[in-house]
Amino acid sequence: MKNKRTKFIGAAVQASPVYLDQNASTEKACSLIEEASKKGAELVALPEVFIPGGPYWAWHMGIRDGMPFFLELFDNSVEIPSEVTKRLGETARKCGVHVVVGVNEKDKKTLYNTLLFFNDKGEIIGKHRKLKPTGAEKLVWGEGDGSTHRVYETPLGIIGGLICGEHTMSLPGFTLAAMGEQVHIAAWIGFGFTDISLTEICSRYYAIAYNTYVICTQSVVDQNIIDKLGLADRLKRGNAWSAIIESGTGKILSGPIPPDQEGIVCAEIDLHKAKEHYQVHETTGHYWPKQFRVIFDSSELKPLNIINQEKGVTQGSKSGVIEIGAPGYPTKDEE
Repeated sequence: MKNKRTKFIGAAVQASPVYLDQNASTEKACSLIEEASKKGAELVALPEVFIPGGPYWAWHMGIRDGMPFFLELFDNSVEIPSEVTKRLGETARKCGVHVVVGVNEKDKKTLYNTLLFFNDKGEIIGKHRKLKPTGAEKLVWGEGDGSTHRVYETPLGIIGGLICGEHTMSLPGFTLAAMGEQVHIAAWIGFGFTDISLTEICSRYYAIAYNTYVICTQSVVDQNIIDKLGLADRLKRGNAWSAIIESGTGKILSGPIPPDQEGIVCAEIDLHKAKEHYQVHETTGHYWPKQFRVIFDSSELKPLNIINQEKGVTQGSKSGVIEIGAPGYPTKDEE
């Protein structure tokens, strides 16, 4: 798909979920999408695990003390597809916007930290599961694999995304950039104790290093979260940094929103202007030092792999070889 647009309005949402409440968080997400569309946005990004919030207890409680909150999170997490994804998709379609939103994804008996991508027709075009939960999050979320680490061609350009601490890893960002990413969604949870300078530094560096516009969206730690978990002495209120960042320069185009406030920032994404920086430092092209190459396994890894004895093939696990023209990867003409 060739880009049909070179300019459009992107929006980053900074807000708190209705904590551990699937229905109310979904309702709030839909309302925020509608609000952003009224501001002229055509691509709207909402924070990491916005539905229905993040597992702050895992960082501050023993596993037994935190178990009641895990059970509540599990029961309020999102199956894909489901009524929740239907409501989000209907809102995207009604508003005529592309949407990227973070959810706690429930797949059978495991939860994943997942970004969902919707097009302006309300269809799910893909998802990204966080590759490696950070620190104590490993007690709550499973790990993603290479099958959901990709980019999506849309009329607004080639869109990808990473979640929170993935921005501190070199190779996830490099590989998305090498796939041709033009607009990057940097989705973060409101920090429980980390300084939000981490969000700003990582997001602005990403825009510079990989020549992508970055829509940085982070949730707010509100008083309801603090009170529900009983962590008034440990969780800091606010702790969010949301902004839209220019490709190639790292310049802040809009934002940031004050760290303890909810809001929406919008800015023009100009894909043609981004080309000015390609000549200088395209780190996955002519400015890539060829002594360093990445081997990437795009296979879907499953715990159950059924052998078809008649044909001698394995079902449930895809090949890890990236084929030319595979979805999300360069075609032969693009190489």
